[in-house]
Amino acid sequence: MKHGDFVIIFLALFAAGLIYGIKWWDTRNEQYQQGDLKAIITVDGKEYKTVSLTKEEQIIDIQSEFGHNTLKVFDYGIQMTYSDAPLRIALEMGFISRPKQQIICIPARIMVEVFNPNRVNDEDELDAII
Repeated sequence: MKHGDFVIIFLALFAAGLIYGIKWWDTRNEQYQQGDLKAIITVDGKEYKTVSLTKEEQIIDIQSEFGHNTLKVFDYGIQMTYSDAPLRIALEMGFISRPKQQIICIPARIMVEVFNPNRVNDEDELDAII
């Protein structure tokens, strides 16, 4: 490897770190109270259910043509506790409780995203990073 290769690798890693650092800083500074957050659950791109993230335990059982999954709401967050997918990667995503965190199960086509319904959306806000 030559000196130029190291410079390119460094710049790519720096750019990736900068992007994720800005995203982390943005979500870290968002103000909300426990109990204010909600999670939107979508199945195959269509809204299935929106739930409030409360301290009380709730079990959400999702049975669709794509599979069977179970979500558990507790301690102001949500976690996937069961999936019949061949690779149970969504179970490893763990407990989420902050805005913009997600759980995604691709075989079952389920996405769970935490959001703050009281947040004022800015028109100039970044939609996604690809």
